[in-house]
Amino acid sequence: MNIFQDYAAQQSKSSPVNNFFTPSTPITTPEHLKGRDVEVRSILDNLTVPGRHCMIYGDRGIGKSSLANATVNGGKEYNIIKGEIFSVSCDSDTKFKDLVAKCAVYVNMHPDKYKEERTIKAGIGVKFLNFFSADLSQDEKIIIEKEEITPRKAADVLSMIQGLLFIDEFDVVDEFTKRAVAEFIKHLSDSGSKLKVLLVGISKDGQSLTAGHESVNRCLHEVRLGAVANNHLEEIIKLGEEGLNIIFKSGVKDNIVDISNGFPYFTHLLCKEAAEIALQEDRSEVDDILFHRSIEKSVQNAEGRLIREYEIASRSSITNVYKEILLSASKFRNREFKVQEWIRQIEDDTGKRYNNQHMSNYTGRLTKPERGAIIKKVGRGVYKITDPRMPSFIRLANM
Repeated sequence: MNIFQDYAAQQSKSSPVNNFFTPSTPITTPEHLKGRDVEVRSILDNLTVPGRHCMIYGDRGIGKSSLANATVNGGKEYNIIKGEIFSVSCDSDTKFKDLVAKCAVYVNMHPDKYKEERTIKAGIGVKFLNFFSADLSQDEKIIIEKEEITPRKAADVLSMIQGLLFIDEFDVVDEFTKRAVAEFIKHLSDSGSKLKVLLVGISKDGQSLTAGHESVNRCLHEVRLGAVANNHLEEIIKLGEEGLNIIFKSGVKDNIVDISNGFPYFTHLLCKEAAEIALQEDRSEVDDILFHRSIEKSVQNAEGRLIREYEIASRSSITNVYKEILLSASKFRNREFKVQEWIRQIEDDTGKRYNNQHMSNYTGRLTKPERGAIIKKVGRGVYKITDPRMPSFIRLANM
């Protein structure tokens, strides 16, 4: 059997795992979303109130896109969210016109439905709508593209649509685009628009995702997404057990939940790698031995950014000192820690006692970009691991 035959045979056995454990893609099925009932209700409460829109923000890997997708799909399924759903995923080149393009194309494709509204708004609407038409000649497009598509113009034309504009990865767009979207939302709210907006992005606070646009605050509800409680992480595992007809031993479950540290991403990653091995080997139980065999694959298949930053930070041609002190730092999980606490933790873990000068040298390097800036200084003698997911990855990489 060659490598391709072997791979195909293994994949046919383990492919059902992807129906339950999805570390690389957001959850879309409402029934698979665990531990977010409060947030779902908050989002739906605001998307169903006239003049209100919603924004979900939080740390990378905490489940923002999963929450948004599952809420939108569930809301649509039960007729809570009415009308059309327009989904846009941003990149660094995304501009305001790109975000409203799908909505405008929809209006263009339904001329009879919006005939009266288009006539009323012809002074500002026609060119805007034609901008997205595929039937224009090159000369006409050049002329039309000179017209600026402002947030007010877009809101005037698109407020007639009943539906939801779902904008994901909004954090990567430039400040000008963020401010334009904030103004667009305000104009939609002022006009009593049927079109709602749901923003999703990585951020420590909602203000940075709207470029500090103060007047949008009254109409944009903010949902900050925090860690998932351990019992809900266990529900993710249980759902996979029932669907795949396998069992994770109690100690393995505890290990997975502990390493996950409130991040569903790690629960899905660890369960996926372990469950795939179990199914490929026709086993119905994930025990400690099988779980530890899957750890290496979990590290290899973790998000590339985590792998790169840890490798840069821990690289040393002589000793393992950086790996050791980073492993000790990971014991503090996502909380801030003082240098003296760190020194004591290193001594507990390794038996080595570092003085303040040693630690000053190491912290100075680990906070610099050339070491991945894996540690950040938050106060005098106080530090924190920069990426809140990194403590979990460091622990995995050292198991």
